[in-house]
Amino acid sequence: MADYHYNLDDIDSKNALINIIWGERSNGKSWQVKHKKGILPYLKSCINESIQDRDRFILMRRWKEEITNEKIERYFADIDVCGLTDNKYNCISYYRKQLYLANYNPETGKTTKGDIIGYVVALSTEQNYAGASYLDVKNIIFEEFMSRSQYLANEPDKLMNFWNTVDRKRGTTRLWLVGNTISRVCPYLVEWDLMSIITHQKQGNIDIKYLGTGTEDKDGNEIQVKLAIEYCKSSGKTSYSIGKHKDMLNKGSWQSDPQPHLPKSLKMYKKLYTIGFEFKEFRFVGDLLCDKETKNICWFIYPTKKEFKKNEIIISDVVKLDKRYQRNIYDLTIKSDRLRAILSTFRENNIFYCTDLVGTDFKQCIDFTIRK
Repeated sequence: MADYHYNLDDIDSKNALINIIWGERSNGKSWQVKHKKGILPYLKSCINESIQDRDRFILMRRWKEEITNEKIERYFADIDVCGLTDNKYNCISYYRKQLYLANYNPETGKTTKGDIIGYVVALSTEQNYAGASYLDVKNIIFEEFMSRSQYLANEPDKLMNFWNTVDRKRGTTRLWLVGNTISRVCPYLVEWDLMSIITHQKQGNIDIKYLGTGTEDKDGNEIQVKLAIEYCKSSGKTSYSIGKHKDMLNKGSWQSDPQPHLPKSLKMYKKLYTIGFEFKEFRFVGDLLCDKETKNICWFIYPTKKEFKKNEIIISDVVKLDKRYQRNIYDLTIKSDRLRAILSTFRENNIFYCTDLVGTDFKQCIDFTIRK
């Protein structure tokens, strides 16, 4: 496959208010977004507008610890500031939560700040900005919105609260969420009901979804927000990475860890019992199997979209007044010695998965610890 360079123009042309972009690392996503939705809008607005009316942007990170002078200025190091400003400036400088076009003098080691082009905020401290005014901001760029470790509590709500602080009911501030294909267990995919899209989306595709706001326009129609979701086409280049995550780093595949698979063909087992798992809108089936030859038992986990049967126990984070729905597979509220004995066999060395990705998703989204 020929080398492919990511271009933001395709998803930009959809004119969505919220834009979600993910794919392989180092394929040009970040450069395109900060160049075309950060620097260029500001420079273009300088031509005919006053300083007060210029189009600025916000660079957002999740944690305040991610925001330091070195990290932020390095983020913009690949921008050709000299070329974009006709040599008026040679770098972008960060100072007191603001971004400046600036000039760095290598002889003196000093930086002279020029115009303010944007701001930097941490989502973890969004409540601190509630009274601030950002009416000059046209785009918010949220980098690395998919985490490999942890998210903030109620993170999508925090993001929407901050977005409303900036937008002030104008409906014009565009949000750009940029990330690598680290994990499908992401609160934004659940909160915005995007799981059905991302589980089938192919690389290179852009899907559109509309979400209702619960408010109506003057004609009585519900106002909706348009989301554009892009799974970036593979660049066709290798990152020269090896190891268990090489497909994610080299091709943009979803990151997964090696998981145990059934040692024999599925037809060599007899199904004894079935339970369901439903967490973060992921649904899995767990079949207790018996090896027809050795009589050994094991569990087999695979995804499903079907409704669970009425007689099946469901281990879930969903709260329902239904005794079938249980929070912890090892601590049931149902008084059944037989059922407890069956579920006590659900142990780490006794569980197999249909694919590595399914096993990774399962372990990341359940809220109980699998016993050894």
